[in-house]
Amino acid sequence: MKKITTVKELQNEYNPQEIIDAIEKSFKKYRKKLISIIGHPDSPILKYHQSQQISFLENDHNHNSIINEIVESLRDAVYFMTLNKKKRTQITKRMRSYESGYVNSILHRINNFLDEPELLRSPTWSIPNRKRRRSGFPESIIDFLEALRSNIEVEAKYWNSVSRVGYLTGLQISMGKFFIILQDLGMSQKDQITIVQSLFDNFNVDWDEGDRENIKMSLQKPALANYEKQHLELRQVSSLPFSKTLNPGMIILLEELTLLYKNFLRRF
Repeated sequence: MKKITTVKELQNEYNPQEIIDAIEKSFKKYRKKLISIIGHPDSPILKYHQSQQISFLENDHNHNSIINEIVESLRDAVYFMTLNKKKRTQITKRMRSYESGYVNSILHRINNFLDEPELLRSPTWSIPNRKRRRSGFPESIIDFLEALRSNIEVEAKYWNSVSRVGYLTGLQISMGKFFIILQDLGMSQKDQITIVQSLFDNFNVDWDEGDRENIKMSLQKPALANYEKQHLELRQVSSLPFSKTLNPGMIILLEELTLLYKNFLRRF
């Protein structure tokens, strides 16, 4: 029987925490720079929610500011902006290998466990069969694992069909919310691209093809498509039917796990 890679082994091989820590360090380092770019007097953002803009620049702790929201949406993206093409591609491949490996490892273990449901039941010789069949606790665990397996199978399918990694992939995945915020402000396409160009110029992003049309087609459209697809699936989570054997606590846990898989295992 082929050995299944453990999560610990995956962590040792890919060291995902190193990348997560680097992202947080990069965001802290460049947060003020992001603020200065987004809130620059020449920035198109001044035409949108100007009163919030002024309030934010006067008080860095105003979490209701639209500028703060935009800056926060670039938490992952600013890290990729500081890397060259080759490094961006390497990081995305590394993290995707870890994430897909994690999903497959968990799925294999659940499958193996559900292949032997008797592990959750008392031995047949210990109690009468009639009493044994009335035991609801083991069945609820089986139903919980089967529901979780269905959700993880969706994630496994996602990783099996995910597009090929390129040097823009990290930016495409990480900038979806950024573009959504700009759209929700009613910002024109022209102004959105102007802000992206300003960001790229200030961070010297390694992308020779970064003209206005290429930003729209190669970055904005894929970023929005990915974001909208993921959030469509997130909205569907709450409408999933659950077995009557699951208690409210198990249902909440199942929903939380499903959201975490979709939010954090599709981050790269």
